[in-house]
Amino acid sequence: MVSLLYLHGVGNGDPRDAWRRALDSSLQDAGYPGLDEVEVIAPKYPDVLRTDDGDKTIKIPPVTAPRLSAADQRYVRRRVERATAELETILGEPVPASPVGVTDSLAPIVLRVLRQAHNYVTKPGIRARTLRIVLDELPEEGEIVIVGHSLGSIIAIDLLRRLPPKLTVTGLVTIGSPAAHPNLHEDSDRLEMKAPVDHVGWWVNVWSNGDAVTGLRGIWRHFPWALDLQVGLGLDHRTTTYLRSKPVANAIGRGLFGSLTKEVAVVEGTPDVALNSLEVRLALWLAYAQFLRDHLKGATQERFGAALRVVQHEVLERLIENYQADDVRIPQQLLDLRVSPTVHFSEGLGDRDLPRPKPLTQLSKEEAVLALVALATANPVRPYEIDVPDDVRRQAFHDLTVWMGLGGGLGENLHIAMQSASKAVYPVDQWKLWVGIGIGAAVLVAGPIGLALATPAGLAGGAAIIGALSAFGPGGMVGGLVTAGAITTTGAGTIAATLVSSSSTAEDVEVTVIQLLTAAILRSREGLEQDLGVWLAMSEIQRQTGREVARLAAYSDDKAPGVEALRRKARAAERAMAYMVKNRLVEGLTDEEPKGEEPFEE
Repeated sequence: MVSLLYLHGVGNGDPRDAWRRALDSSLQDAGYPGLDEVEVIAPKYPDVLRTDDGDKTIKIPPVTAPRLSAADQRYVRRRVERATAELETILGEPVPASPVGVTDSLAPIVLRVLRQAHNYVTKPGIRARTLRIVLDELPEEGEIVIVGHSLGSIIAIDLLRRLPPKLTVTGLVTIGSPAAHPNLHEDSDRLEMKAPVDHVGWWVNVWSNGDAVTGLRGIWRHFPWALDLQVGLGLDHRTTTYLRSKPVANAIGRGLFGSLTKEVAVVEGTPDVALNSLEVRLALWLAYAQFLRDHLKGATQERFGAALRVVQHEVLERLIENYQADDVRIPQQLLDLRVSPTVHFSEGLGDRDLPRPKPLTQLSKEEAVLALVALATANPVRPYEIDVPDDVRRQAFHDLTVWMGLGGGLGENLHIAMQSASKAVYPVDQWKLWVGIGIGAAVLVAGPIGLALATPAGLAGGAAIIGALSAFGPGGMVGGLVTAGAITTTGAGTIAATLVSSSSTAEDVEVTVIQLLTAAILRSREGLEQDLGVWLAMSEIQRQTGREVARLAAYSDDKAPGVEALRRKARAAERAMAYMVKNRLVEGLTDEEPKGEEPFEE
């Protein structure tokens, strides 16, 4: 059982424990058990805070937290970030509330809090005696949740690195904290905790939009790993008001009792229903990302796997939630890919147990080309950015196409096509910066992750894909058209118009052109029929950018940024088209003059 440590602020120490009744009620309202079965530790130290320095022979307790190696610190940071991300989902967005003016009547309260806090942080005797009182009441081992209100939050921060070595903190919740005031941290080692500590699971700091004690701001600047959450409690600084708020109750309840649902909820699926277009791409993305992880090594593999677990959970839960809300059937194959969100600070990152999608063998090479190209240019763990070596991507492409029943040669050709297209569009000294990195809006939204997150509920198949693209706006439509299906003569004009518009950057155009050219090269290497829409789309990009350049250049400066961006867009299409002509990727187009033919006459 996890114990609860409550650290009060200034004043009389709440001798009647009104804080406890408020928290017990709010926990039950949130669906958690109350405090009846929880060991509550609530030391009182108001007399110490009111005294002078007192006995200066009492020393501040020593730091017991061990120093971590760089590798261990990276591991702890990732573990805490994962737990924090899950809490962020559970606690919801900060409450939108209009700022509340600070009235003159609050000044005495603020000054009293800050004065006593200043005494605590500047007088070693007071700080030492307070910390000793708290430490004397703590168990030597086990797990605790720490809740610190006002000055109690400062005491909690000091306490974190001085706990018994076998005592771990499931979570820290600070409320109404003045820790944002920089002068409170003078002559202390508090700011050494800019990075998370090994024995602390997570830290949530809740502050109200009208609580002047907090400085009307969170504590992120001093403690970047803390999750700042603003709530709309007005001018009230009282602990009971904070403890009755839903985000605070949920954070404390999570720490004491864990997730309200210990396991991912079992949802009835439809195992016999085939995956639609969106769902197939989702499975392809997961398979590709996991093949990438398989071939990575050491710390990069661990970091990539941890990021993938977070993204896989978020994407699947978002998609399934939409399906449930609109009463759309959910294939069992999707449900089997869900990842439990529960992560305990004492557990490993646990990324080896990620469920893998079942092999997809229903796609032909023709159908697979555009989906594979989207993967080749996407960031598979968006929004996290992890550079993946070129040879690892090559191996992952091979494994993926074998997994699809299309043979490893297709994966090899995909890799070659991607390199060739990138070199054709970018100068020789730049292309490697773009291969496989997946930057640029068109690339990022083209991948299955973006599609899954934006898909409106109630749509299936192609409708789901197009709905998802529309939700991303112009950039999403551009990248997604390449992903969703073959470029057609109808779609060429739409692509060009969107890319030429000011809402799309030159990078958007360049990466989208690479996608189109990669698809054309891959089709050629595989002996597949070319899609004339690829040529028409790039031709339209050239035509429309040329017209825009002519229109703007008439009055703009010679090197105006907008004109230069348009020229860069046009160059990308021009280079790709030159490559297609030189390598005969479009039937009937050649860079040679016709020979032995008579001119056509009427």
